[in-house]
Amino acid sequence: MLSSLNIRHMRVFVAVADQGNFTAAAGVLGLGVPAVTATIRQFEDVTGAALFDRTTRQVALTQTGERFLPIARRLLADFEEALGDLDALSKGVGGKITIAAAPSVLTRILPAVISEFVAAHPDARIRLDERNAGEVHEAVASNAADFGIAGEWQALPDIAFRPLFSDRFGVLCRADHAFAKKSVLRWSDLTGQKLVGLGPESGTGALMAQPGVTSDLSSDTMPVLSPAVRDAVAAGIPAAKTVLARAQKAMRAEEKVLRSLDPNASNSQEGSDIALGATGPILPRPIVETSNTITLAAMVAEGVGITVLPELAAKVSDMAAPEKLVFVPLTTPERHRHIGVITRKSKSLSPIARLFLDQVIALAPKQDLPASLTWY
Repeated sequence: MLSSLNIRHMRVFVAVADQGNFTAAAGVLGLGVPAVTATIRQFEDVTGAALFDRTTRQVALTQTGERFLPIARRLLADFEEALGDLDALSKGVGGKITIAAAPSVLTRILPAVISEFVAAHPDARIRLDERNAGEVHEAVASNAADFGIAGEWQALPDIAFRPLFSDRFGVLCRADHAFAKKSVLRWSDLTGQKLVGLGPESGTGALMAQPGVTSDLSSDTMPVLSPAVRDAVAAGIPAAKTVLARAQKAMRAEEKVLRSLDPNASNSQEGSDIALGATGPILPRPIVETSNTITLAAMVAEGVGITVLPELAAKVSDMAAPEKLVFVPLTTPERHRHIGVITRKSKSLSPIARLFLDQVIALAPKQDLPASLTWY
């Protein structure tokens, strides 16, 4: 039966194929020639396929053997890798880490962290998967990633979101656009502009489509926050409470600015669009939607339209058209995207993944990133 075959048969088969005869293969494996011969004979008997053509001096792979050899090599490599991971994990010094993250996190935050981490942990292997916010949450939920770093998404069972930082939204436009000369913009300035944007499958696109929210979680009006952060506030998570407190403070300050500019603003149509607890900024419908910020930047660089992005994402987009694009912050109200660590509640991180995540949290705020980022 095929179930009687094991890794020993694979090792012997590959050794004979590499050495070209049973005697040399036996020497490499540390076995006797009769044991090697018997193993290959058993392999062929069980599979019903001849793997070698034998002569008095050497053996050569049959056509079936040639086709199976790369498969056997891959199986052995996977087995050795798995054993190495198991040994490293048991010692907490190595193993594979898979991180799913938003493009801005992968390009602006993780490279410097990884550079230091692999120097200290040379046995660690890191896999980075670029995904939008929804895909990051789903990857962690399905165990396709050890953890994720991205924006909030709709609540998923067994998923925890820990805020890491927030960055403000602004307009990304060409350097020759009239907006490029502004130091700040109001959301109402976007009226009549051609807009290109991220689709609702991205965290940014979903957040921009999200209406304002009121809640009884606080005596103050709840600012525009994602369901994940609101759930975390309700659960009493300290980091989420910090996010809420800072957002409330900023929005109260913005409300004072609005009243000083126009005492009747809260009763006007424009004021109702941006007042606390209202529907939030109303944007023109995008004429082009995409799921990729680099593509979005290319559209802006070609003059198709302007776009609204968080500042860190805008900095990444600018890589597609250096010096051609300008980021201008949006105010009244100032809105923020919250980026956090996504993990499974029911599964502990491996020792090496925990070490890496701790290093991300410790080193990320020290990097050369936009000063407007708020770290929690």
